[in-house]
Amino acid sequence: MKIAAIADIHGNYQALITAIHHIECWKPDRVLVLGDIINRGPRSLDCLHLIQEKVKTDDWMVIKGNHEGYVLNFTDPNFPLDGLEFEFRKIIYWTFQAFNENEIQSVAEMPEKLELVLQDNQLIRGLHASTAGDRVGIYPDSSGSDLENLVDTKADVFLIGHTHQPFIMKFRGTLVINAGSVGLSFDGDKRATYAQITLGKKGWAGEIIRIDYDLQAAVGDYEQSGFIPDGGPLAELVLAELKLGWPQLSHWFRQYESRVLGGDISLDHAVAEYLQNPSIEQIRTDIPMLYPL
Repeated sequence: MKIAAIADIHGNYQALITAIHHIECWKPDRVLVLGDIINRGPRSLDCLHLIQEKVKTDDWMVIKGNHEGYVLNFTDPNFPLDGLEFEFRKIIYWTFQAFNENEIQSVAEMPEKLELVLQDNQLIRGLHASTAGDRVGIYPDSSGSDLENLVDTKADVFLIGHTHQPFIMKFRGTLVINAGSVGLSFDGDKRATYAQITLGKKGWAGEIIRIDYDLQAAVGDYEQSGFIPDGGPLAELVLAELKLGWPQLSHWFRQYESRVLGGDISLDHAVAEYLQNPSIEQIRTDIPMLYPL
């Protein structure tokens, strides 16, 4: 039994088509998509359509993530469309505007979890982030006490994404695999990432796969699509995430959100100032990407 798990595409069509080609060459029995197909990137609609086509033709399984939820928030007629709070969400609104009513409905109908029961009652479960919710992630260094409330230990294999930081670990008999991110890596390795999982005579095995793709074409999509400048100043931070392979939006909000809301600095100037010294962390080489070793 061979299973591929992908997550966190984030509108990166160039990375997605490369990952799909790699997956198809591997010829898995099932492909599982763990949410965040759309938003925080320039070609969300193209990515959604391609994934939907794979659902129809190859029986891929798909769940929604928190970014699908962010886009769906704009279906609420009372959701703000002006002011600084809107400017903070302008990237999301830019994505929302590209979707027609049927496409929005298809996103809304995505389930939030998936389950496969295989031979000998082997159970695979997938969520976007963790059992605590689609915004509570599991990281390579999450402690055992935290994992108690985050991992579905009833599953033989528990698959997740959300953090954009891949790893493989065993916790209370469950093989836990974070598939990383196809489209927006946050661990310093800018390649597209997905997970290969196999069931053999000795049990479950997993491996994190890294793939080079046309990063320059992906960068070009940011301007050619209109994501920059129409997504607002924060779109520049997403582009920096793509180029650097590290998260920037979360760091920016911690440093500047209150200052912008308080009128101490404009949004444009806050982004420009931050990008003079963006967040770059140290790449770790101690994170397990293979099981068994």
